[in-house]
Formats: sequence, structure tokens, C-alpha cells
Amino acid sequence: MSLSRMAPAVPSHPGPRARGGGAGGVLLANDFFHIVHDVGSGKLRLNSRAAGLGLAGALLGELILNNNLHVASGTLSLTGAQPPADDLGYRIVRQLTADQQTRSLRTWLAFLSQSALERVAVRLAREGEIEPVKSRKLFGSSVRYLPVDPKVAAWPSDRLYGLVNRGDPLDFHDAMLAGLVAVTGFTKGVWWDGDAVTLRHIAAAVGSMPMSMREVLAHTEAAVGDATLSPR
Repeated sequence: MSLSRMAPAVPSHPGPRARGGGAGGVLLANDFFHIVHDVGSGKLRLNSRAAGLGLAGALLGELILNNNLHVASGTLSLTGAQPPADDLGYRIVRQLTADQQTRSLRTWLAFLSQSALERVAVRLAREGEIEPVKSRKLFGSSVRYLPVDPKVAAWPSDRLYGLVNRGDPLDFHDAMLAGLVAVTGFTKGVWWDGDAVTLRHIAAAVGSMPMSMREVLAHTEAAVGDATLSPR
């Protein structure tokens, strides 16, 4: 999905599930995590590198939506606002504060992507939404993240599918979420029957977002492209 030439959209209401995240603020990465995992098996449905970059983008998006972070010309800057009450967001702000020399968005996306899956999983497990299940294999082990309530886990994908298919306006949370799904190559995982109209609606909603969020999406898309082309 190209992020250029995007039209504005009008923000909508958040929907039935509270997305303020209580004391934790806006938790985009939780929704993205649920979307890219199978509700029944708890297995990742997206390439792990793309999923990690998508979650990294979502974590930075959370900080932007909570007014902790600003992005301009590929460079991150902290706003000085009070750090998030959410432990994971707080720790990322502390990491950014401690590293005054590194402000490259691409560098932080790459860094956060290495542990984003595990860190978001820990947050969801603490909130009682998932249960990690480890399985031993011949050459190591694997982890599945089973949802405690499949309906809760399915809700972010179902909500996003319905909003876009109906042509409803998206708020910044849902626009960023739809954009992350698109730039990580997972569009058909949500809109299996989607067409050019679906992509245009997503692009229009993304085009209405603040530039900081659009930059995160553009750099996430580029990083996913690089990861796809280069062997691990």
C-alpha cells in the first residue's frame, strides 16, 4: 500500500470496547497483536519480522497518540509530557530519554521490533487477555498466545473489517491500525474480500492523520520491504 496522495477523513467514535486503555492510555499494539494472531490456535499469522516491525510502529504510535512523542523528517523527539502510566510505554520513553544520541525513527523501529512481540505479549498476559503456551520442538521451542476470551481477541479485526467495509470514517486509532495492517502486508488477513475501494478508504483515513503518525507508517512500510528483500 502506498502512503502517498491520501485524502482526509473524519474521525469516528472509538466503538464498544474501551480504547482509552484505562491508566495505560491508547494501546494500539494490543489490537495489532490480536489481529496478527489466530484466535483459535494462538499462532502468529504474519511473518515474524513484519509482525515485529508492525508492533514496533504500533508502540511508537501509542506514544504519539498519548502526546509523548513527535516525529519529523524521520527523527524522533520527546514532547516532555508526563510518561504513560502503562509500564511498557513508560519503559520505552525511559529508553528514548536515556539515549540522547540516537533519534532515527528507522533505528528505533528496528530496535523495538526485536522484542516487540514478547513485550506486548507480556502486557496482554498481565491484563488477562492471553495465555502463553510453550511447546517443545526437535530444534528448540515455540510459543503460542491463546486468547483467554476469543471474542475479545477477535474484536479488533472484526471492528476494523466492519468499519472499512461500510465506508465509515476512522478515528486516528483505527486509521493507524488499518495502516499498520496494510504496510505489513496483512491486508487480506483482515479484508479477505477487500478490493481497490477498501484500499482507497484506508489510504484516505491514513491521509487524515497527523504527520508524525504518517511518518511512522511510511518508515514501517520501508523497513518491512527491506526485511522482505534481505535474508535474516
